[in-house]
Amino acid sequence: MNARNIPYGYKMEKGEIKINNEEAEQIRRIFELRLNGMGVYAIGKMLYEEQIPFFADTRDKAIKKASAILYKPIYKGEKGYPAIIDPKTFDNVQKMKSKAFRKTKRVETVDVKKEEYELIVSEETKKMRSKLENLITNHRIDAATVGEMIFELAAKNYSCIRKKGEYS
Repeated sequence: MNARNIPYGYKMEKGEIKINNEEAEQIRRIFELRLNGMGVYAIGKMLYEEQIPFFADTRDKAIKKASAILYKPIYKGEKGYPAIIDPKTFDNVQKMKSKAFRKTKRVETVDVKKEEYELIVSEETKKMRSKLENLITNHRIDAATVGEMIFELAAKNYSCIRKKGEYS
């Protein structure tokens, strides 16, 4: 079995799967960063920018590799692989994923005719929308900031919706 068939964090030594200590250190770091609230995108980007060898190809590949590491159960010691991460740490990261992808509860909706409403967009809202689009396009923004700006923009847009003929 050559080294490319062994997952990151491990090595083959005398026919036995062993922990690669240098790589395992990065795996532990990835889990710690995630548990401390750093997003997968930010972790992958950071590893790419630090030019950690396994993550140095491209930023997108680094992000995918960091994500794959966070969700591979072998790192808690499965399928003949020694544990790099304790099972509790691994499980806590999995819980974070389920919260991030949990669907929101369905709320009761009211049927309204679109023709009865209009969108009055303020200059402030237009500027904010333009700023957000620019930041996303130029990749100069982290996921948390994007989320905050999107919610703020949505709130501003919502406040711009008025029943036709009603202005306050």
